[in-house]
Amino acid sequence: TGQVHITADSPFAEHPLGDTRARTRTGASIVAIVRNEQVLASPGPGETLRAGDVLIVIGTEEGIAAVEQIIDKG
Repeated sequence: TGQVHITADSPFAEHPLGDTRARTRTGASIVAIVRNEQVLASPGPGETLRAGDVLIVIGTEEGIAAVEQIIDKG
């Protein structure tokens, strides 16, 4: 399990989670989004990512690192 932070300069800030294609590209699953002390469990692909969100990711170390790369760089 890992955490990936959405920064204001992420190419996916203010875009739907599905745009990342994280599961397809990495095999890792985003199982929750922590936003302002709220937990959004099992977010769907239409959930808009916001700066300050923390993604809870389950997968291999490589998969989690790959999700972080996608979120940071696109």
